Amino acid sequence: MHSRMKSLVVALLLAGCGSNTSPSGPEQDAGTQVDAGTQGDAGVTDDAGTPDSGVAQALPCEKTQGVCAGASRALVDGAYEAVCTARSYGEKYEATELSCDGLDNDCDGVTDPATWAQVDSLGTPPHGGLVDSLPVPGGFLMASVAGSDTLQVRRLDASLKLQAVIQVPVAPGPEPITSVSLVRTARGPALVYVGRYVTSEVSSRLLLVHLDEQGNPLGPPGGILIYEHFHVSVAARAAVSRDGQQVAVVWSATSDAKEVLGRVVDLDGRVVSGPWVVFLTKEEQVRLSTPTVMALEGGGFLLMVVEDHGVGQPSRIQLARYDGSLSSSTDSRVLDVGDSPTAMLLGDEPSLLYRDTSVRPSPLKQLRSVFKSPAPETLASTTEGEVPWFGATMTSRGLQMAWLSVRAVSPQGTGDTSFDWEGRFWTRGPDGSAKDQSPGPQPMPLHRHSQWVRVHELPGNWMGALLMTATEDPQAFTLQSVRYCAP
Repeated sequence: MHSRMKSLVVALLLAGCGSNTSPSGPEQDAGTQVDAGTQGDAGVTDDAGTPDSGVAQALPCEKTQGVCAGASRALVDGAYEAVCTARSYGEKYEATELSCDGLDNDCDGVTDPATWAQVDSLGTPPHGGLVDSLPVPGGFLMASVAGSDTLQVRRLDASLKLQAVIQVPVAPGPEPITSVSLVRTARGPALVYVGRYVTSEVSSRLLLVHLDEQGNPLGPPGGILIYEHFHVSVAARAAVSRDGQQVAVVWSATSDAKEVLGRVVDLDGRVVSGPWVVFLTKEEQVRLSTPTVMALEGGGFLLMVVEDHGVGQPSRIQLARYDGSLSSSTDSRVLDVGDSPTAMLLGDEPSLLYRDTSVRPSPLKQLRSVFKSPAPETLASTTEGEVPWFGATMTSRGLQMAWLSVRAVSPQGTGDTSFDWEGRFWTRGPDGSAKDQSPGPQPMPLHRHSQWVRVHELPGNWMGALLMTATEDPQAFTLQSVRYCAP
């Protein structure tokens, strides 16, 4: 009897406990509410799915795109963030996107967006021969003409933000300045320009101005005289030998040029050699234009000139390798191209870049090695009815190009057709893909002197470009910068 009573008590105790793991489960006590359908202790909310913690579940964050996708609010000092920060979004999150990493770091739905900024007003609009730029420690220098007798050097930081504008004194009495080049010598940056002078005779003077790394002029006001060319206006380009000790300058008349001259000077302007005739034509309808020079490894210089055969007629690019004194040509090549190729040289190989206007749409082409490659290759093509105004540079990641894809538009105002242009901004990286990096859905207003784009490598896989937009009413010529990702 005693044994049966003891067994009955144990059975009753077990039956009274109940079990959540039993097939049917326990009956709920009357008046007890289960929280949100969770079979747990009455009235207790889970903490991120953990029962019985006593803390509310983390809510999703406000931003849901890019690296923020799926993020929930982080618990900080016992409370969830009211507004999500990097603690919630993770280490790849950036409130303002700064990284060029192929991720949407600020979670706005756009990956590595280009950043546009108005740098400065340019005053008188400079064409491509009146503007140049050069990397310096911590940023860049940009030289341009702002009026017939005014040279300006703008100092930009590594993100292309304007730091200072330096007025460079020029030699007394110039009329229009006809060309500007920025180069780097063994002493630092230098500016080579051509001023047109009217005294007892008309002459064009090629001058060299040494600069410090901040763009401030050094030496005599106006610069050191390289050469004086009487009776004609000339356009010139300069290059510094690879050892930084000598400057080679080539120039031609700005109208009806039949010859291109070259001279080499040291950094104090003392003559090393020349002037020599480095290109010559006897064809009546041919004009030699846009002379260009670049230094080669092992000494010597590569020279280029465009044979202009008239509006709408095919052009010819002449290339020649010269020794260090520009006195003897050791190799040459001729390339038939379309009208107005706007060719440029770059790289150690070196290579030739130009636009081919003989076909539509006009492609951008590259001759990878000017003396070895059998034929040029197409790098990119513009939209039908448009032409490219381009720039390029060789970077640690390969060739980087940028261009304005431009079309003529109907007259916009007073009849000055210089403003009847508009375009969009495109870039091409080493992988060959082209991307529209324009600042908005509408084309940018341009000027016929906007036919230049200066391209530079920036820190952190970013690239930067400088270009000019223009409006007629109100009349304005604006230096624009664009910073874009190019991994």
